[in-house]
Amino acid sequence: MSDETLLRVREVTTTFDTPQGRLTAVDGVSFDLAAHESLGVVGESGSGKTVLSRTIMGLQPRRGVSVTGSVLLNGTEVVGASEDAKRELWGRQVAMVFQDPMTSLNPVVKVGRQIDEVLRVRLGMGRPAARARAIELLEMVGIPAAATRYGAYPHSLSGGMRQRVVIAIALAGSPQLLLADEPTTGLDVTIQAQILNLLDEVQGRLGMSMILVTHDLGVVATRTSRLVVMYAGRVVETGTTRDVFARHRMPYTRALLESSPKVSNPSHTRLAVIPGRPPNLLELPPGCAFAPRCAYATDRCASERPVLEPADEPGHLFACFNPLPPRAGSPS
Repeated sequence: MSDETLLRVREVTTTFDTPQGRLTAVDGVSFDLAAHESLGVVGESGSGKTVLSRTIMGLQPRRGVSVTGSVLLNGTEVVGASEDAKRELWGRQVAMVFQDPMTSLNPVVKVGRQIDEVLRVRLGMGRPAARARAIELLEMVGIPAAATRYGAYPHSLSGGMRQRVVIAIALAGSPQLLLADEPTTGLDVTIQAQILNLLDEVQGRLGMSMILVTHDLGVVATRTSRLVVMYAGRVVETGTTRDVFARHRMPYTRALLESSPKVSNPSHTRLAVIPGRPPNLLELPPGCAFAPRCAYATDRCASERPVLEPADEPGHLFACFNPLPPRAGSPS
């Protein structure tokens, strides 16, 4: 592992035993993340984004789940690590912001106490020092009257403020890697922008790396340096954010881009839709999983699964037998 590489993911596969059979939610995913870098992981619901982030954290249930491959975080292997070993990583090496703060926060415990717990358990702080630091963290994430909000219950805060509290908890141990899983779900557009700006700000201030998981390409356009596009648990395109937006080769990537709203479009413009439905992960076709929805699919696509191959730009990879010609474009 390079001195600059914080996270190395190699051939990670996560499967679940279900009553209907074995489901592969993440299938052979590999990528690197450098120190201080921002990576976007994008795809529709069911593409494996959240399962991948939880696998990186080592948060999968103990039963009915199988994880293979390697997740090296600062040289420490997460896959197969004991619960005690993973607890040593959580908070101080890696932390996660979940998409629903109401299920992330304990509804019957004051928010300040929930931040205190991280500081006291992970950093060994005494109660007075933990309280003072918790208030500092609430101030850092932009919560007004932080000393008063310290004693508030989650239900008394707005959705945006609850998400700020979740971010404060994630930052309490000064992690080197922050995983943000759909951090703006359920928030209005103005609050979404505030939360994303906050993540940018704290990443720059604390020098963290960040993985931003989202279905919205507009979120990652200007906030990440590289992208991983996932479909049916696999990486179908990856590269710098600029290359993936401007010179994408995978039809699914273009479909995602065209289904996203753009500021340049007139008001009330109808969004393009991706035909068909995401695949059933229990019954994936033998070839390209996107083939049933793809206008460019051929007989080969239906019978043979493509692997990632290089595009013209360094580090830009795509998995498609009939790649699109690159066209002019830029993040918008």
